[in-house]
Amino acid sequence: MMNRFLTSFFSLSLLLIFAEVILPQSNFNVQQYRQFLAANQNLTTPQLLQMHNAGAFASKVFAPWDSALFNNQITTDFSLTPPEIELICNHGFMVSERLTRQSFGHSFLEIYNKDLPVFVSTDAILHPLHFSYDRILKNAEIGFLIDQVKSVLYNLKNKIPDLITKYAATPGMNKSLMDLDVFLTVPLKLLGESVNPAYPANSATVNELIALVMAQQMSTYTLFSDSTCRVIDFSQFTPRSHYTDPQYPQLAKYFRAMMWLGRIELYLTAPRAMGYPCPMPNTSDLQRQTVTVLLLREAMDLANAFPAYDEIEEVLRFFVGESDNVNFQNIDYLKNAAQITLASDILDSLVYFRFRDSLLTNDFAYQKILSQILVSTDADSVVPASAFLLFGQRFVIDSYIFAHVVYDKIIHDGNRIKRMLPNSLDILFGLGNDAAAQLLQPELDQYFYSPNLAGLRYLVDSYDNSFWEGTIYNLWLNSLRKLNPPANRSDLPLFMQTAAFWQEKMNTQLFSWAQLRHDNLLYAKQSYSAGTICSYPHSYVEPFPEFFANLKLLGIKAVQKFQSLTLFQPWFVTQVIDYFNAFSATMDTLRMISEKELAGTNLTTTERDFLKKMIYNQTTGSGDPPYGGWYPKLFFLDPQGDDGLKKEELIVADVHTAPTDAAGNWVGWVKHAGTGMVNLGVWVARQNDQWVAFIGPVHSYHEFTTTDFLRLTDEEWVATYYANSTRPSFTNLYLADANGNIKPSGNNLLTSVEDALTQLPLNKNLIVSNNYPNPFNPSTLINFTIPESLTGSRVTLKIFGIRGEFIAELINKELPAGNYLTRWEGKDMNGVPVSTGTYLYQINAGGHTASGKMVLLK
Repeated sequence: MMNRFLTSFFSLSLLLIFAEVILPQSNFNVQQYRQFLAANQNLTTPQLLQMHNAGAFASKVFAPWDSALFNNQITTDFSLTPPEIELICNHGFMVSERLTRQSFGHSFLEIYNKDLPVFVSTDAILHPLHFSYDRILKNAEIGFLIDQVKSVLYNLKNKIPDLITKYAATPGMNKSLMDLDVFLTVPLKLLGESVNPAYPANSATVNELIALVMAQQMSTYTLFSDSTCRVIDFSQFTPRSHYTDPQYPQLAKYFRAMMWLGRIELYLTAPRAMGYPCPMPNTSDLQRQTVTVLLLREAMDLANAFPAYDEIEEVLRFFVGESDNVNFQNIDYLKNAAQITLASDILDSLVYFRFRDSLLTNDFAYQKILSQILVSTDADSVVPASAFLLFGQRFVIDSYIFAHVVYDKIIHDGNRIKRMLPNSLDILFGLGNDAAAQLLQPELDQYFYSPNLAGLRYLVDSYDNSFWEGTIYNLWLNSLRKLNPPANRSDLPLFMQTAAFWQEKMNTQLFSWAQLRHDNLLYAKQSYSAGTICSYPHSYVEPFPEFFANLKLLGIKAVQKFQSLTLFQPWFVTQVIDYFNAFSATMDTLRMISEKELAGTNLTTTERDFLKKMIYNQTTGSGDPPYGGWYPKLFFLDPQGDDGLKKEELIVADVHTAPTDAAGNWVGWVKHAGTGMVNLGVWVARQNDQWVAFIGPVHSYHEFTTTDFLRLTDEEWVATYYANSTRPSFTNLYLADANGNIKPSGNNLLTSVEDALTQLPLNKNLIVSNNYPNPFNPSTLINFTIPESLTGSRVTLKIFGIRGEFIAELINKELPAGNYLTRWEGKDMNGVPVSTGTYLYQINAGGHTASGKMVLLK
């Protein structure tokens, strides 16, 4: 009993420490938060749902499709199927995978050329935000950041001989000086520079580390120590996102170098974790690495590197946020507190202990997000090391949420619950979407983490504007928060009162979150567990005034910041400022229009003309843009529309890593979030006292989990994995399939009792599976989905011959609900290749099975 009390007490204390660190506002009441955590440490699922009550949604609204203007033309022009029309009648809208399009630009031009009413979804606004943010960041890296980082590293490395001379009479400094040499030489070589270590004896170490980086696997390595190894997930060094662009090979090199500078820690204190497979660093290791940090601090002064370094940090702080580690400012504070003059002072153990004790009394000592491979003892929660990084990865609130709803942060009845992977809906709930908890009920019941979600939500709700408006990352996230369902939905347009609509908005929030993580993959710290004159006769903007207001604010803040940045050339700053000024003006107009839509007020002639001029073909001269209107201008530096407006783009981002399964076996699960194709949808809405049918494009969200620390690039996603992926089951409610049929019912929001009687039967135990390619040679990917009702079940995946003979077992583990991908290499259990023929895969989860045929051709 006492052990349970102490375990729960420590967990609460840890959350309190983090709360004091991550909350920027000074009026946050820690005592009230302490009382909240204590009062809710045994919170149940029903209690969480009551605490954050989203209420019941309408399951059907019986939209007047038959009397809506333009219904016949939309039906004819897009060959709507009876099931698609049924979805429109039931929910006031539908989205169809049958109506897949290449891009938002193509979709809007098609609707324009058909003279049909257009629906401007929030998806259509968020996608160009992603494109423009990514392009601005990419241009900043290519034009300025890469050279600036390289310059800082060279200037620091060139001062190593001065430090060697300075401490020549202090032999105890040699190891730390050699470590600093390795620490600075590796990223320069990763940047493609022909540079040698100052110490020739370091050449072997540098070459070994470069080889491990390029191998991109989890590995153990004795780094900055004589005998203590550390587990390093070198798979994180796999270039991804826009860093794989073959036109700019320097981006991949920059990615690897910044991963080194953002993830390779110099320990100041040891992490608290099980010493497996590597022992914890001892005091000698910690003194040695602390000396290295202080040597680096001295090199910064010798090289006069702070002006250039601060310019880089200012850009990264504004784009993403503060780094989640001890920084130079903290080091200066600690040197003063511990009365340290020279790096060599730390060789005295008493001085190091004085430094360490001062460190541990300050909030900045603690990393908020576990982002390394550390193994829990079960008795105590893992606490990351207090560590210094030169350009540490940034604290982002969504990763913080993920990190605190998985093992070993969940405690129930004194035991640590082994939930190894989070659910993307955890993010939505943490960001204020109360309805997400309704879809999380099976996992909340299975893993007892309602107290965690409640505590996280308390923290997130306590953030003030200084947090949400401090970075582009947070402004983007805050815009997604504006898409949460309000408590009172009775005055909203008919289609916005349905469960289907708010599940579609979850799709919007998640695809945009996937794009946000994709664009910031290098910097955001990942958690571990068209001729004729055409027009739009009517236009309807998806009415979220606060969403557009927040995006306007994002543009204003970006303009203010770029006006003050000194790193970039004036021509680049001018391009960015001009873009965000126009962006803000457009968002403000959309805000006013959406407010009038909700109020039932007629638009002015100017506002109607604005919507009609969303996008159109225009006669051009040589070099002129082929498309006019305000929508193409939402895409940064895309005058011809070939890169963003009309280009097909499918992206993927790894968002969480679970090194082991619940039994402690190394599995390397990597949770991915991605986007799919653009789909057309149809909405029925009231406009000018009449019902009108509108058509417009929306995006699609996909998620899945790979094994063996496999981290996918966008190119791999498009070429192989996208075809084998699935969408969350909650999208089935509003989504017609590729044949225009209604999908089986999935995980849905709560609806009123009367409406619930008319819902389709729910197949809760359906295991969806397939494989690709098929036929295959030499390997195939088997994809399967574990539904929410079977979360935590033991799952087996076995391969059999066509006559039923056993070939291999690929999986035998307890898995949470989600989409999984695993590869069969066409080999038996002994690793022997099998012959050409037909094979069967069989998946069993909690007594429910799914199977399929695969053909191996050699």
